[in-house]
Amino acid sequence: MKGEQLMEPELKNRGSDREELELLIPSETVREYARETGWTFTDFQKAALLYHRGLLLKDEYAHLKALGDRTSDHALKGQIAEYLEGMEKGFQNFRENSDRNCIYVLKVKEDGGFWDGEYLVCGYFFDWETALGYGKKEKDPFEIEKYLVDGIKGFEDGPCSHTPVGEIRFDRDGEAVCFSNREGMVDFNNKRFEEAIIEIPNPFERGDIVKCRGADGQELFGIVEGERGKWLERLERHLDLVKNGDTCVDFQDLFISVAFLCEDGTFDFSDSTIPLELERYQPREEDWVNGSLDTLLLCARDIYCSGGYLSTFFDMLRRYRQSRRKWIEVYWKFPLQLQPESGTCKKQ
Repeated sequence: MKGEQLMEPELKNRGSDREELELLIPSETVREYARETGWTFTDFQKAALLYHRGLLLKDEYAHLKALGDRTSDHALKGQIAEYLEGMEKGFQNFRENSDRNCIYVLKVKEDGGFWDGEYLVCGYFFDWETALGYGKKEKDPFEIEKYLVDGIKGFEDGPCSHTPVGEIRFDRDGEAVCFSNREGMVDFNNKRFEEAIIEIPNPFERGDIVKCRGADGQELFGIVEGERGKWLERLERHLDLVKNGDTCVDFQDLFISVAFLCEDGTFDFSDSTIPLELERYQPREEDWVNGSLDTLLLCARDIYCSGGYLSTFFDMLRRYRQSRRKWIEVYWKFPLQLQPESGTCKKQ
């Protein structure tokens, strides 16, 4: 794909309401709740959801453009047009380096090992297309950062700028998924769809067992910690603050707190989870003899719902760790090898 094609998506006709809901909300649990409660979104809210949806940039561009073309909200129409124009101009500026005042740094995401999940430098280029081509050859997620070099005054904090003037992140297929640009940055404005806090459906109660995808695509399981009633009260309060001119409240104030279960049986607290990405999860692998991650989730849920005991949880945690330790010892003593002829595993 040429650099110029990054912002040339295929525009599609508007689908059914069900398809539109799937586009706006990633979680089937939340979509079902929205359908059951007759939830509807304004065009402004749809624009905000599309912006925060995490779509490929070409798809985000296409859907926002289609929404801007059909909306009767003139203020929103102007905001979308301004945003898309800024995106196009940003990409053009990012690709431009004919005077070689900048360098492009290619970073590829590590899969496994000590630097697992980190983006490590793999090359330096004066030409954007060359950097993009090498990135695609890696067949892993990668990013390209653009830096000003010696003699440039803007954004400089030494002989060479240590902060990129722009950055594009790509998935393993070479599709752009995220773009940031320090040149021509606009001031924060929570009256615009990119930053605004909006009303969203949130069916999750304290103690619900949920799952979602992490930043690396790994499936995560956890327990909702916050109370839905208090979240709704906070949302209403924040919406009133914005109406009264508050300039600090934004989309991130919709986050809820979730305790995510780790491999060692402990929980990692997060207060930056958006309800729209969560699915309810029903544990299926209960093991009250040896313990299991699902069993730990059930014990934790009972505690959050005031029906469980810490002693039960810690007993299951002890059993789980013991069985896990034995499994690891057996694995390293008798490693499994795949039999090509049968596709089954055997000990060697």
